[in-house]
Amino acid sequence: MLWVYFCRFLSIRYGFPARAIARIHGEKVNTYFQVSVVLPRAKVEIVSAQLFELGCCGVVEEDISDGVRLTAYFEAAENKAEIEQALVTCKCRFEPVPDTDWTLSWRSFFRPVYPSPRMAICPPWNRVSDPPGGFTIAIDPQMAFGTGHHETTRLALLGLEKKITSGDRVLDVGTGSGILSIAAVKLGAAEAMAVDIEASAIENARANCVLNDVDAQVVLMQCSVDRVSGIFDVVVANMISSILLPMVPELAKRLHPEGYAILGGILDREREAFCAVLDRANLVLDEMLDEGEWLCAIARKSR
Repeated sequence: MLWVYFCRFLSIRYGFPARAIARIHGEKVNTYFQVSVVLPRAKVEIVSAQLFELGCCGVVEEDISDGVRLTAYFEAAENKAEIEQALVTCKCRFEPVPDTDWTLSWRSFFRPVYPSPRMAICPPWNRVSDPPGGFTIAIDPQMAFGTGHHETTRLALLGLEKKITSGDRVLDVGTGSGILSIAAVKLGAAEAMAVDIEASAIENARANCVLNDVDAQVVLMQCSVDRVSGIFDVVVANMISSILLPMVPELAKRLHPEGYAILGGILDREREAFCAVLDRANLVLDEMLDEGEWLCAIARKSR
């Protein structure tokens, strides 16, 4: 499995510094260098976080027989000593990366993804046929999170597939690329309200809604969840737990008494703390979906 963590996602959702945002859309960077290290799977998240804090522009993971090869890209080598210190317990290799056209080469990482037998996600430059009895979502990733390549997105999509019924109203908080709102409409929702605090995410989501012919059914708002009024049959939020957990009570307030909350971005080690948050928000766990170390909760209001 080979996939890219986009720095925009990490900057917004994980709080990493803005200087770590990858310049892959129109800005030319003359020199990169890469650092490669082989790690056990359990250490990948921690080491990735350290590298982004040191100004990493992006990372690539590659599963290999003895763990994961993590390759991180930097714009300059001034902080090489700091990087070596962060990786002091690992054998790492520094190499220059030839100048290239990143606006084209990054596209090779985006291949079609099939979160379920009924669902296909593809970039607009690599269209695929609809799965039998299902549909395809075209996503131009740009700089917003939500391409279907990350476990949390796939789990949230599965949650929607399980709980959306015809005519539902859906609230999508932290919409990113708009993928969950688009899926909700294609699964039968009458309307999706997609909100995000980032203007760039709203712009990307709008373009993707047009690309998928659902722009008439998706209402886009640049705001936080506390600015949203109304009650929804399904509330979906897929974001890092440090942002998600404090938000759960607000999400619960906007949920219909018979509705479902689909909450993704939780690590398995956070399960107990997350369930406690659900309980305090008067939500009952209906089902916990999992993929790798990631969880997605399907919850409903206490009766």
